[in-house]
Amino acid sequence: MMRRLILPILLSACVMGAASCSKDEIPGDPDGTAILNMYNEENGQTLLSDSDIYIDNAGNFVSPSSCQLFMLGRLSGLGAVKASTLKNPAPQVAVKTGYGYVAVRGAAVRRFPSQATAMSLDPDLGVNYLKFYVTELLEDASENSLGAVVKFTVAQPRNYWLPAWGSTPYVLDCTSKALGDTVSVTLPGDDFEADFDGQGYLSCEKQGRRLVFRLLDWPVRGGGYTHQATLRLRVGESYTEVRVEFLY
Repeated sequence: MMRRLILPILLSACVMGAASCSKDEIPGDPDGTAILNMYNEENGQTLLSDSDIYIDNAGNFVSPSSCQLFMLGRLSGLGAVKASTLKNPAPQVAVKTGYGYVAVRGAAVRRFPSQATAMSLDPDLGVNYLKFYVTELLEDASENSLGAVVKFTVAQPRNYWLPAWGSTPYVLDCTSKALGDTVSVTLPGDDFEADFDGQGYLSCEKQGRRLVFRLLDWPVRGGGYTHQATLRLRVGESYTEVRVEFLY
């Protein structure tokens, strides 16, 4: 469970002593950055914050049950770890010096048709996630692996311009439409992805900044009715789930 990360971070990191917790003054490190000596499973199996992430004896970050891990490649530091494009989640990823990572609770993410993974903006979930970065490997005098020195911090998915979770921001007037006709709405930007469940009555296509809905069938014959469908919108690492209401 990663929901209660913020307070335990500094406590769990600092109890390991001055060698394990210090403020790195290198510009670009986010506020709240902590440093942790993560010893592998053979040498104490240090957990990253209050997650279940540890380093196994093969040199991998492992999350047995709660987190999806994303390896972002070689980066300049923790400040360069961005979650705007998350793909290829895995239960374990290799520990490499100079590499950045993101960890998210599995229940908090959804994979979109593009295969991008995004985090829920549902306020009831209170989603946050870990950003971490390997500064160096830990070895004993015989160069046997002990683990790694890891910088980490907690972040929250940004809201961008996405409408509030569970709201009904789009109402489509189809009262004068025939089957096959379209109606569209214009969004604040074109950097979004849509995942729409029209239940066989509406289809949805992204065209630049517009969402274009096509009327496929009537839920009930005759006019004077409303019907709702579910729309999920993703921008960067975040997604919202809203309702589209159409009048017919």
